[in-house]
Amino acid sequence: MSESERSLNPAADKRRMVIALAVLAGLGALSWFTIGGAAVFHVEGYSGSLFSYAGRDVEVRWFPILILGLFAFRVVMANMRARLQERDSRES
Repeated sequence: MSESERSLNPAADKRRMVIALAVLAGLGALSWFTIGGAAVFHVEGYSGSLFSYAGRDVEVRWFPILILGLFAFRVVMANMRARLQERDSRES
């Protein structure tokens, strides 16, 4: 019996995790090269009694990279959780 047949939870399959991460990396590369570096989002400065920061321009191309990175983190955490649950169920 192979590992994929043994696993009841599809999130525990390492091959599926690698494919999901590869798709997310491909989408990240596409978004990076599609959105030009000239596209910026201006963040206004703030001055308060406790802290202050100066206004600056943030490149828009970092927003999809951040979101895709959060999805990649979620994929890895779900895979690790499923593998630990599967190992615990085998030990019990």
